Amino acid sequence: MRHERTAIQAGLAEGRAAPGTSTLVNRNVTIGRRRTSLRLEPAMWDALEEICRREEMSQHELCAMIDERRRASSRTAAIRVFIVNYFRAAATEAGHAGIGHGALYKTRARARTRTGGPQTGGPRTGGRARGAPGLRRYESDPV
Repeated sequence: MRHERTAIQAGLAEGRAAPGTSTLVNRNVTIGRRRTSLRLEPAMWDALEEICRREEMSQHELCAMIDERRRASSRTAAIRVFIVNYFRAAATEAGHAGIGHGALYKTRARARTRTGGPQTGGPRTGGRARGAPGLRRYESDPV
């Protein structure tokens, strides 16, 4: 039986680093005519690039927009929160089902079956599906 790597397994493995090393990647962006460096995980840089491609913006423009709207958090924290909120708003229940999400619950249930642990709960099925409103929604959201 061939073992296929799920998106969750790939995501968990991607965050591993050797002890004493950092997985953060340092890049420069220009915000308000000033060059500044940001340290983000490779997956966050990939997500930021994808958002820029979808919204037809440069990383500098997007980071400047996020920075203008942030409140008390650090710049990198504001960018991480923006990325998560952007993709959460774009996610729909149908989209998740279509690509096989829910594997984490199934993996946890199999582990409980093997160990004899309780099998309670289940994947969330309630709630309404959300559309992908694009960048406009985040223009007014303070971070």
